[in-house]
Amino acid sequence: MGIENLDIKNYREIVDNATQLVNGKPSKERQVQKARIKAILNGGVEGMKALLGEKMESSDADLLPAPNMLQSGIDRLAQKISGIPQVRVDILNHNTSDRAKFRAEKLERIVTSYDEKQNLSLQLGQAARWLPGYGYCAWIITTRTDKNGYIYPTAELRDPYDTFPGNFGPDQQPRELAVLRRVPRYKLAQLYPEFAKEILNPDESETNEASYGPGGVGQQYETDRQSNWEDNTGQGVRIIEYYDVGGTYVVFPEKNMILDFIPNFLSGTPFIFMKRLAFDELKGQYDHVIGLMAMMAKINIMSAIAMEDSVFTETNISGELESGQYRKGRFAVNYLAPGTQVSKPQNNIPYQLFQQVDRLERQLRMVGGYPVTDDSQSPNSFVTGAGLSELNSTMSLMINEYREIVKHGLQQMDAKRLEMDTLLAAQFPELQKKPITGFYAGTSFSENYAPLSDIAGEYRTRRVYGVMAGFDEPQKIVTGLQLLQAGVIDTETLQDNIDGLDNIAKVQERIRKNKAENVLFESVLARSAQGDMAATMAVIAIYEYPGEMTDILKMFYTPQEPQLPPAEQAVIEQQMMQEQAGPPSVAQALGGGM
Repeated sequence: MGIENLDIKNYREIVDNATQLVNGKPSKERQVQKARIKAILNGGVEGMKALLGEKMESSDADLLPAPNMLQSGIDRLAQKISGIPQVRVDILNHNTSDRAKFRAEKLERIVTSYDEKQNLSLQLGQAARWLPGYGYCAWIITTRTDKNGYIYPTAELRDPYDTFPGNFGPDQQPRELAVLRRVPRYKLAQLYPEFAKEILNPDESETNEASYGPGGVGQQYETDRQSNWEDNTGQGVRIIEYYDVGGTYVVFPEKNMILDFIPNFLSGTPFIFMKRLAFDELKGQYDHVIGLMAMMAKINIMSAIAMEDSVFTETNISGELESGQYRKGRFAVNYLAPGTQVSKPQNNIPYQLFQQVDRLERQLRMVGGYPVTDDSQSPNSFVTGAGLSELNSTMSLMINEYREIVKHGLQQMDAKRLEMDTLLAAQFPELQKKPITGFYAGTSFSENYAPLSDIAGEYRTRRVYGVMAGFDEPQKIVTGLQLLQAGVIDTETLQDNIDGLDNIAKVQERIRKNKAENVLFESVLARSAQGDMAATMAVIAIYEYPGEMTDILKMFYTPQEPQLPPAEQAVIEQQMMQEQAGPPSVAQALGGGM
């Protein structure tokens, strides 16, 4: 028996592999944790049930006094992580030629156009919530056709809740990936019109365990009709996307059929996988604080109950009541026999509970990496600048770690997109020259590029977070200014590393123009102080029309030559022509010929 083609799998192999990824013991345990995190961060009734138990009465769950600190914490953390790092293409071997610089800038514009076409800024905003929450997120490398018929590489974000990676291996990157997606029937029929009849004709008798392979993928997911990130209606049908080095397989388990197979021409896997660094297992940022948050919710509810009980506590009467029934409330009057005592028992349990809530909040913030400074609260009653910097150092290290993960993933994404673009141009002649548009260095651009010559196998990029790309940009800017003043770096280097500072070339032109204007204006003031009437008139004109200072300075420094009569002008021009012709020879001077 010879070696079979290991790149192309049949239906059973695809479903078996996907089932193994989904229904393995680690995946099942992780899925339970992901479901709890998802419910808590989405909030509402399901979030309270995830904290207090499924048997909780859900009629008034939204009114329970339990703050969702995980949701606010992940929003604060995501706002620090999200943001597209700048694209840098380094020139090889210190080649400072104009051609090498132009090629590097061209590659940067190409990658920037990729980012804009796939809306990477919003994708990173969503991924910045999934990466700490679920512990990982994934992009799929595919293509997209614009309105003019040109095909460009792109990366599509997938929901980590329905994404199951394979074996990580020693390099901590999976070689296979299973994605369970729910797509409306009509949309699925539009994508695959050749199978529209089977797709639009549901057959409930075929939605059994056998259609999903051993272990039953469908048992866990087809019965779960709640909406998810892609399908907010919850009315779609499940399909399986299975990715490996060989290609992409799209399976429709309900009809026991393979809808599509897309071969992979890339040198690696057709997906990008970012995962949070953990000790030994795939864990999210807040997996260890769910119990603390549940305890906080319980104590908050118990505190409210205890406070109400302390307000409406019982009354103890020792003696006789002469006015019948004892009345309570405002303006109530009771007549008691002499010697009768009335008392209410004192209970300080609510105040003790308040202190315990504070302790739990501190524990939750420490374990979850959610400092009070994120909520604009001072950590102490009196804090110095150095003290705040020390308190923020741990948060800075955590943000830098997340950014390293995002940068590494985006650099992989850039390499795969550039490689995909080159392969498309090599396969389709009409794609060897394509237009790109976008914004680069603060200015819009529109040009054509040839993937085979402009990319030419150079797939490596570098992603850089600028100085103002973080939550601690004031400290970083102050440090940059100190380095600039000390002469360690130059102005252009500082500007190049400030995130959000666009069109540095135009900024440099304006700086030079302002410096030149200041020098010229100071010169005019000095000449005016020495009694120069023309300079004084120029200063008066600038005072009256400050917005036209540039034009006034041009008029002042432009020399005004006096106009000569036509006869004198002709003589001067003749003399200038003779000087250009050179001195006469000896024969010419004596009146002889050549």
